[in-house]
Amino acid sequence: MSLKGYEKVTIAVSRYRKYEIDFHEFRGWVIPYACSLQDDLGYERKDFYNNLDNWFEYIEFCYLEVDRRNLTLSIANFLELLIEQEPRPIVLPKGDRVVKEQML
Repeated sequence: MSLKGYEKVTIAVSRYRKYEIDFHEFRGWVIPYACSLQDDLGYERKDFYNNLDNWFEYIEFCYLEVDRRNLTLSIANFLELLIEQEPRPIVLPKGDRVVKEQML
């Protein structure tokens, strides 16, 4: 069962995977949904919006541009998992390179 009301996020994930939108457009599509995901699924740290935004910022400013796509696909996969599987509470993926290295 999928979480309802997040169709635009799943469309953005799909479009990003197909190279139809770039990093900045993808970020712009998904960041506005962070607060409602936090509310719908719970987030222990109570600041999912800032953590997701920081995750994007670290990718943009702390990693090489050649790595950006794969690092951002990790966010896309994570968001898709949240919407499809509805894990409660939300926990950032501890194995993700950016989450680990930047201690998010």
